[in-house]
Amino acid sequence: MSTQNLLTLLLTLVTLAAVSAIAGLIGYNVAREGGAPVSSAIGRGSFVFFSVMTLFTALLGVLLSVVT
Repeated sequence: MSTQNLLTLLLTLVTLAAVSAIAGLIGYNVAREGGAPVSSAIGRGSFVFFSVMTLFTALLGVLLSVVT
């Protein structure tokens, strides 16, 4: 892979991590609004973050195998 492709891949991963973090914050806020205690809400938010990040990583892996 060229340097430009690697930098594009890194930028994509950082962007997807930021989107996953926003989804995790939304999950945390939904749990707090539902009346969950803070420790439980943090757990639910982190579960959402890692689930979305896993989905994005799998999707990126499939797309990279198709493109290259």
